[in-house]
Amino acid sequence: MSIAATSIASRLLVWLPTSSLARVLPWLQPVAVGLLVGDALLHVLPESLETGLSTDAAFKCVAIGAGMLVGVECFVRPRASRTRVPGPAAFAQMNLTGDFLHHLVDGVVVAASFLAGSASGFAVMLAIIAHEIPREVGSAGVLVAGGYPPRKAFWLSLAMASAVPLGALLMLAAPLHGGALGVALALAAGTVLYVALADVLPAAWSRMGSTPRIAPFIGVVTGLVFMWVAAGWEAR
Repeated sequence: MSIAATSIASRLLVWLPTSSLARVLPWLQPVAVGLLVGDALLHVLPESLETGLSTDAAFKCVAIGAGMLVGVECFVRPRASRTRVPGPAAFAQMNLTGDFLHHLVDGVVVAASFLAGSASGFAVMLAIIAHEIPREVGSAGVLVAGGYPPRKAFWLSLAMASAVPLGALLMLAAPLHGGALGVALALAAGTVLYVALADVLPAAWSRMGSTPRIAPFIGVVTGLVFMWVAAGWEAR
């Protein structure tokens, strides 16, 4: 179901004509930043603390997760800058990396919830789908803005979502409980924050053009508010 939700969400961009995409992307990228930051701070990080992981340990893991992606980017950016053929920007490639890790942890969380009981599992799965749909629209927009053709952005989004069943299988093979699950969630939060603030946001500034100056602020706040409301709905 999570893969289906991702597929439908990212497919929305494929249906848009090129002229419409050019107008939407400068707004969609800041929204993606808000969704990503809100997802990390209002959804993933609180879940890691609910597992019993201490606040100190959680924030250390967030820092480690961000640091891990700095290491990944050390290899992504030189390769992107050396190629003579125009291709996807480094920030789009980094978004794919963060998306894969995020989906991997989603799969671990869903599997852990089902191990606790079918009712809990279905509730968690529906909550994840609810916050993944808008997040994946933003993520697909980042891929298109980074140079991926819309159809390829769709297939790549779908491929990244395959990490959900992979994470579930890993959980079944080597179950994570308590602090270990909390560590995985906090690491994922760090990777998502890094991608949003170090890659997607600077790319959004570079695409401003004739877009109103206030657009990045409006977009980021819109994404944050949406995730804030979604987090409140999940807590009920």
